[in-house]
Amino acid sequence: MKNYSLILRNILDYLPSRVLIILNSIIIIPIFAHILDTKQMSIFLIASQMLNIILTCTFDWITKAVLRFHEKYRYQGMLNALFSSMFWISIIAYVLIFLSYFLLKDIVLTKFAINNLTFLLTIFLVIPCSIRQFLYQILRIRNHAKLYTLSILLYQFSFIALFLTIYQILPNASAVLIAMNIAIFIIDIYIIRSIKFYYKPDLFIDKSIVFEVLKYALPLIFTNSCYWYILHISKFLFQQEQDYLSTAITGAGWLLANSITPFMTVFMFASFPIIVKKFELKKRFELYFTNMLQLYCFIFIPIISIFCFYSKEITEIFFPSKYAPIAYILPLFALSGFLHELMKLINIKYHLKIKTYIEMIIAGVIALCAYFLNIGLISRYSVTGAGIALFLTELILISVNIFTGAKNLDYINYKSLAKTFICVCLLGLTSFLALNSLPCNSIVKIAIYCLTYFSVCLIFRKRILS
Repeated sequence: MKNYSLILRNILDYLPSRVLIILNSIIIIPIFAHILDTKQMSIFLIASQMLNIILTCTFDWITKAVLRFHEKYRYQGMLNALFSSMFWISIIAYVLIFLSYFLLKDIVLTKFAINNLTFLLTIFLVIPCSIRQFLYQILRIRNHAKLYTLSILLYQFSFIALFLTIYQILPNASAVLIAMNIAIFIIDIYIIRSIKFYYKPDLFIDKSIVFEVLKYALPLIFTNSCYWYILHISKFLFQQEQDYLSTAITGAGWLLANSITPFMTVFMFASFPIIVKKFELKKRFELYFTNMLQLYCFIFIPIISIFCFYSKEITEIFFPSKYAPIAYILPLFALSGFLHELMKLINIKYHLKIKTYIEMIIAGVIALCAYFLNIGLISRYSVTGAGIALFLTELILISVNIFTGAKNLDYINYKSLAKTFICVCLLGLTSFLALNSLPCNSIVKIAIYCLTYFSVCLIFRKRILS
């Protein structure tokens, strides 16, 4: 159990920050759903996903490369060269973003009911968001968990205050984006001053560093774009058909189902730097890797089961009646989010060996399958079809990645992982069947179920995690 204690200790350092991020889904998004009308809500959700894909294609891979290679170049005394190279690559990336804006502006405005101000504000958001992503990687490397948590808290307070103020002047989705721009810039400055990261880039790029970074990171652009496409294509299909209610339902349902995703991502957030360091120092980490995945299933299968068994009750608590169809897709979205994050943990194997092109090929093929699944199932089952298509896609995606890879990529004991997965699922189903007929209201029933399920898991934790 030594590995479990170490993993939990690392995770608990970042757990408060995850709680704050979850508030975005369970408090802030429902606030927007009540204040904004259906069309403005759909515009905000589409703008958010456009920001997501822009960052995925430009700065996500740059900041991920900093995290992957920081230890290597620190040992070699070449951190300054690494940061300088990343800075100039970032400048080039942002120039390409603005060129793309002018080329694609008319298409985006026509197809997705977004005005030019909203699109432009989304483009401007890339700057503070990319700086924040870089700074967060530095905080992870330096293990400044408290500062990371405090920055998120300050951002959320300033974001809501700014939105409520600006909305009085500009009562539409643009108010949200303006508030985000200002709030993130404030937090970026706060973090830079707090960690004293006053860095002056050199006027050159180290070609050897750039070559290694691009070999590792360029496939991530396509891979992450495919993942984004798989997760969000349904919303764009609905928006293109001007079915704004379905866009809002799928968008809000996805955000609610993945309100716990920040908890899931904390495993990658806390463990990836440790695994990379062990790898670079040539230490064995197979047991650590397997135990991390077992602990992930042990913690999150019980939470996901709540969305599956009590989706109707949860939907009624958080959303107006017009969002009632969320109850049908909530279990599918929750399961999809769980599988997606588990897959990302498993795929660390590609990042260690700089074989990210394998992940890229798999993502590309599955994304193509996702398109046909969404077209066929949405046309027949509407929003429910979107949920089914996403779940089937994620199931195929994780299955292919588990069974793909060369012998030197095997860092996981899948028998131990499967044992934990099956045991926790069976305990959850048994608990639900035993308690489902209790004569009490929904909230009490959910609370009793959670208490019972987690208690049973804790009692049998040694057998489950062995």
